[in-house]
Amino acid sequence: MPTYLPPRKGVTFSEAYAEAAVYAPVRRAMLLTYELWHPTLPEPARIVHDMAPLEAMLESTAPRDAGEVVTFMASYVEASRSEESDDAATPTVNVTIDNVSGLLSDALRIARGTNIPWELIERVYASDDLSGPAMLPVLRLTFTESTIDGTSATLRASYGDPVNVAVPRLTYKPEEYPGLTAR
Repeated sequence: MPTYLPPRKGVTFSEAYAEAAVYAPVRRAMLLTYELWHPTLPEPARIVHDMAPLEAMLESTAPRDAGEVVTFMASYVEASRSEESDDAATPTVNVTIDNVSGLLSDALRIARGTNIPWELIERVYASDDLSGPAMLPVLRLTFTESTIDGTSATLRASYGDPVNVAVPRLTYKPEEYPGLTAR
């Protein structure tokens, strides 16, 4: 999918997204989709915040089913983002999804007790161009907690754990850097 503007902080916008943001045609809607994944699931749970299922093509860099047309189940989704700040806390996103026929509660029950993290991917599609997400790269988050009541599941996801990231990401080895002294 061609990009309309140069990347800004690593994010590119397609022509469909840029046009929707500027002109907002009446017949075009920006559709938020969510993919929930855990290795214990036979396939990802894909949901669209709409009243009808959506068939759309995934980006070519998707971790599963790259470049294929997939179906997103229709469901009510409520997402709240954290505000930008200079706090040391990891930014989080809260996503509340209607528990469509128990799908989410069954998936969370199956994955209970494993140490493998859940992944949440948010994709934004323009309703008149479903050949790929309108905003790249897609937002990829890791679950930190989940709660389920009878009708909905609330998932808290974060942008990652900055404590467990090496700074710099480069690991210095004596074989590669002979001028370093080994201790």
